[in-house]
Amino acid sequence: MFWADRIAGDIRNTRKPKDGKRFLIRDEKTLSGRVHVGSMRGVAIHGLVSEVLNEHGVGNEYRYELNDFDPFDAIPGYLDEEAYREHLGKPLYAVPPPPGSGCENYAEHFGEEFKAVHEKAGFRPTYYRATDLYREGKMDPYIKIALERKDDVRRILKDISGSQKDESWLPISVVCERCNKIMTTRAHDFNGDTVAYVCDRNPDGAKSCGHEGRVAPWGGAAKLFWKVDWAAKWAVQGVDIEGGGKDHSTKGGSRDVANHIARELFDIEPPY
Repeated sequence: MFWADRIAGDIRNTRKPKDGKRFLIRDEKTLSGRVHVGSMRGVAIHGLVSEVLNEHGVGNEYRYELNDFDPFDAIPGYLDEEAYREHLGKPLYAVPPPPGSGCENYAEHFGEEFKAVHEKAGFRPTYYRATDLYREGKMDPYIKIALERKDDVRRILKDISGSQKDESWLPISVVCERCNKIMTTRAHDFNGDTVAYVCDRNPDGAKSCGHEGRVAPWGGAAKLFWKVDWAAKWAVQGVDIEGGGKDHSTKGGSRDVANHIARELFDIEPPY
């Protein structure tokens, strides 16, 4: 039996769509540069499961996120290091595209490259951007839950993955109002409406500006950290099916943590 037939059969026999109508299949890729061919694995797995479900008359949508909100944390060797150094630490949507690109930003440029490969391989998911979810306010309810229950997030991280955070830690990154960087900030002190933050971190060559302030973390002003972000995206969209590589799926890994956060904080069942 073809592996996609087996997976699709298991879904048909054991699952019902969360919206009662059709299964939502989701995958995503952070557009940190030219995408490695290995990332086509997820595109193909989810795409083929969608195709087999279609063949059996099972309604589904294959949705693919072009992640443009993660930080620009490294300069690929094929780009001008001097020109891009100042952008380290910014969200990918705020980084300029390569010269002559014609695209709005860095993430869009490499997203268009990757989409062209999908099409050549015969996969045509519905695309959206991470910033769509944040700027439209769809993530705001889950940001609020995560901030209000930050102690539970800390406990889950410690119990499941062994990661320990101090008591002032919050599960979000704020976009600095002065330098527009996200990788250099530390958020603390949520008062129900705003969070305090300081731009003083300098990881991976990113330069902080030292700004301190308070900001309402809604509408794209801040982003949830990865494992909380993943669970929140399942909740926002009602995701039924989403796989992951071995690096994410090991015991104590990202998927294990996200599953616990989904169930405990957001009151949803994780995807298949």
